[in-house]
Amino acid sequence: MRGSATHFAQRTLPPPGHPVQRFFHGLSLPIHLLRALWAEPMARRRYLKVAILQSLAILALGLLFMGSANEAVDEVQKAAERTRLAESTLAPSPPEAVPPPPPLPAAEVKPPRNKTRLTLHPLEFWASLFAAMQLAQWVVIALSRDFHDAVSRDASLLTGIAPEDEELTPRIRIDFQWMRKKLSRRIRALMVFLSGMPVLFMVTAPLPYTGELLAALVPAWSVYWFVVFTASKSARAWDNTQAGDPWFLRGWKWLTTRVPGLRWGFLQRYGLFWTNRTASLFPPASEVEKLPWAFTGLSLMKALAILPIAKSFLRPLFPVASAHLIATQRAASDAPPSEAPAPPAATSASAE
Repeated sequence: MRGSATHFAQRTLPPPGHPVQRFFHGLSLPIHLLRALWAEPMARRRYLKVAILQSLAILALGLLFMGSANEAVDEVQKAAERTRLAESTLAPSPPEAVPPPPPLPAAEVKPPRNKTRLTLHPLEFWASLFAAMQLAQWVVIALSRDFHDAVSRDASLLTGIAPEDEELTPRIRIDFQWMRKKLSRRIRALMVFLSGMPVLFMVTAPLPYTGELLAALVPAWSVYWFVVFTASKSARAWDNTQAGDPWFLRGWKWLTTRVPGLRWGFLQRYGLFWTNRTASLFPPASEVEKLPWAFTGLSLMKALAILPIAKSFLRPLFPVASAHLIATQRAASDAPPSEAPAPPAATSASAE
C-alpha cells in the first residue's frame, strides 16, 4: 500500500502487475488523493469546509426526518387504540353473566399489557435512522454537489491529471438536469441487473444446489455492476465508443452458437435483447476488464460511501481516482515496449 504513494509522481508508470498489488493500488488511491488535498492549505480548507458543513446538514435533516417518522408511527398507534376501544364498546353483552375467576396470588399477578402499542426493536430503530440519514444525505448532496465538483477539480490539479469539469463558482442550487440524469442512471442500473437474472436462473436450474448457487451468483452479479459504475464515475470511462461486448455477452454468444444443445434461436434472440439493454455501458465495462482488480479495490473503498456522513468526505475522490487508473493504464498500453519507462529506484517509502 505504501508502494503506491509514488503513484502521482510517477504517472507514466503502469499500475502494479500482481492482482493483489493492483487491488491495494485501487483501494489506496482515494487515501493518496486525500493526502494531496491535505498538503495544500487552500484545498484542505475547502475540503474540510464542504465535508463538515454537509455532515452537519445531513445530521440535522436526518434527525428531522426521524422525528417526523416517529410522529407518524405514534399517529398510527393512536388510531389503532381508538379502533380497539370502539370495537369493545359496540361488542354485544354476553347472554349470561360469567362469575369472575378467583383472584390470583400476589406473586402471580402480572401487570396489564397494551397489545396495540408497538415497540421499536433496536434493529428497526437503527434501520429507520439509517434510512432517514440516507434521505437527508441525498437531499444535501443534490443541493450542494457543485462544491464536490470543486473539490474533485482541486484533487485533479494537485495530482497532475487534467480536470474533467470546468472551473465554476460553486453554489447551492437545484440542478434538475443532474436529478434527471441521476434517475435515468438508477433505472438503467436496475435494467442491466435484471436483464441478467433470467440467465442466472436458467444456468443454475439443471444443477444441484440451485438455491445455494443463486445465493452466490446474484450478489456476485450485483458486485460486478457496482464495480462498473465505480469506473463510470470518470468521464474518461466513456471515451471508448467502439468498446466491444463485455465478458458475459461473449460467454453467452459462445454458449448459444458453439455448444450443442444450446444453439437455439430463442436463446440467441435473448442474447440480442441482453446486448441492447447493456450496450450503453460497454465503455466503462471495457475499462473494468483492463483493470479488474484495481477497480475492485476502488469499489471496496466506495462501498464505505454508502454510510451516512462518510459520503460527504469520500464522494469527490472517486471520479479522480477512476480517472487516474484509466489514464495510467492507457499511457502504459499506448507506449511501445521498447519505450516503456523503467521502474524507478526504490525509495525509502517503497522499500519498506
